[in-house]
Amino acid sequence: MRATSRMTRAAAHGLFATSIIATSLTAVAGHAVALERSAMPSHQCTVNGVAVAPGEHVRGTSRNDTIECENDIENVTVWGGGGNDNIRVKGLIVDSQVLGGDGKDTIQTSHLFPRRGSASVRGNAGDDVLIVATVRGTSDNGATVYGDMGDDRITVGSIHGTPGEHARGGGQVFGNDGVDRIRTGTVDFGGRVLGGSENDLIEAKAVGPEAGGEIQGGPGRDVLRGTDNTVLSAGPGWGVVDGGLDIDECKVVHASPERARSTIASCE
Repeated sequence: MRATSRMTRAAAHGLFATSIIATSLTAVAGHAVALERSAMPSHQCTVNGVAVAPGEHVRGTSRNDTIECENDIENVTVWGGGGNDNIRVKGLIVDSQVLGGDGKDTIQTSHLFPRRGSASVRGNAGDDVLIVATVRGTSDNGATVYGDMGDDRITVGSIHGTPGEHARGGGQVFGNDGVDRIRTGTVDFGGRVLGGSENDLIEAKAVGPEAGGEIQGGPGRDVLRGTDNTVLSAGPGWGVVDGGLDIDECKVVHASPERARSTIASCE
């Protein structure tokens, strides 16, 4: 009887110890996930040559600033503030925003990379120059470039969604207000370019060669064409070129006229 009792107590102690270990491991794993989600952004940025401590914000001043980030930025807002700022991010824009603020700003970035949230570049008010390597998003997490107010010059590489997720909200470029000049690579897989108000010039390498892309002039007398004043090819996927309101000039043809799935509308 005593032997059986000792065995029962030993088994109970073993189960209790196993339970404690399992609970501890679960708590550690949960704590690690929480740390991962709440980890402070780690980046290497300078404002006017002075290093900025890692954090959620990198801010310029009301004067002309030079802001440089040497590596990726993640969950960070970079804001130029007032003045004519020069902002350059050499790494990926991961779930982050780069904003010029007021003034004639120049913003150069690497690829927009929305991982769990959105990634964007905005010129804000003023005649800005925006240069972005690629604008590639998903239907859930968008990658977007905004010229905003002013006569902007926007140059980007390919504008894509994710293959298989051809909804808007992937990669998008908006000129917004002002006389804008937008130059892009291939617009496909749900990528979209919208000139906005006033008389805009939009040049693209191609639109919708595989799945679907869209270029819209919007209000104003716009010019839509291929890169370096060439003829833009729409399709053979579901490419859309739409001049929008007013009388627009379009240099565009269907890539496959015999079985055109592309759309060319509101073009002179």
